[in-house]
Amino acid sequence: MNFIALDFETANSSRSSVCSIGLVEYENGQPKQEYYSLVKPKRSYFAPINVSVHGITKEDVKDAYEFDTLWQKDLQPLLEGKFLLAHNAQFDMGVLRAVLDEYNLPYPMIAYNCTMNIAKKTWSFPRYNLKELSHHLNIDLNHHHALDDARAAAQIFLEAGKHLDAGDEKELVEKSQTINGMMFDSSYEPARLNRKKQAKKGTSKAEARNYTAASREFNTSHPFYNATFVFTGKLQSLKREEAIQRVVDHGGMWESSVRSTTNYVVVGDRAFQDYVQGKKSSKLERVETLIAQGHSIEVLSEEDFIRYFEAV
Repeated sequence: MNFIALDFETANSSRSSVCSIGLVEYENGQPKQEYYSLVKPKRSYFAPINVSVHGITKEDVKDAYEFDTLWQKDLQPLLEGKFLLAHNAQFDMGVLRAVLDEYNLPYPMIAYNCTMNIAKKTWSFPRYNLKELSHHLNIDLNHHHALDDARAAAQIFLEAGKHLDAGDEKELVEKSQTINGMMFDSSYEPARLNRKKQAKKGTSKAEARNYTAASREFNTSHPFYNATFVFTGKLQSLKREEAIQRVVDHGGMWESSVRSTTNYVVVGDRAFQDYVQGKKSSKLERVETLIAQGHSIEVLSEEDFIRYFEAV
């Protein structure tokens, strides 16, 4: 098994507000090196709720490097071209993209996967968050310390490999029926479960009739294929109906409300700005509740949603 597990902690609701990072690298199934650093956010506001979770304060990071310095000095040489893991990767990889964007740094070329998704395909547990999984698998965890969370993600991956009798990381991804995410140039594809969604109850017949794919020949490698979407907030670049039609034309499905089986929630520009400032609609509050319960849902800004069509 060759991989790097990573974890970020943030100072506030903005995903670019990295205040600590932990990395654990494994080579041939054995620990190779660990890396931990406090990080000084570019905008150094520490929200009380974040501090209550991880205990890091503005005072703690006053002498730390900002992310761009650490990236060029330590992180990029370590991560470029590697296979990365994170637990609930939609958060940690979203943080990585956001902080790279903050400093106008190009994305590295990496493949990654989510140990939460892998765990869902490996074991039958009531919940799949890091704390619950660590308890079930007897993994010591000092939760919300970035290095310890990275260590736990690495152990979950290794335990899944044993359970599925996988010889290496590629075989484990295949046997767990998950799909790797990718970062490249200025774009990315998310890690996700390889499963076909069934039609959901609660969608009206009128809704089903209104959005029919123009063709039944889909690009099955597109990240929207077989994925389920919910939209919230007013879109600026196109009408809601046009956005839904784009999803359907790529083999995706649309729902009017957030469920545990939702894959993506697309947020209009103004609502997304409110979201990063901590102001959440009822749909976004539902998303955060489901994520906390171990469900894998990715929140996309309108800009990120459009990028998917430009990149593929």
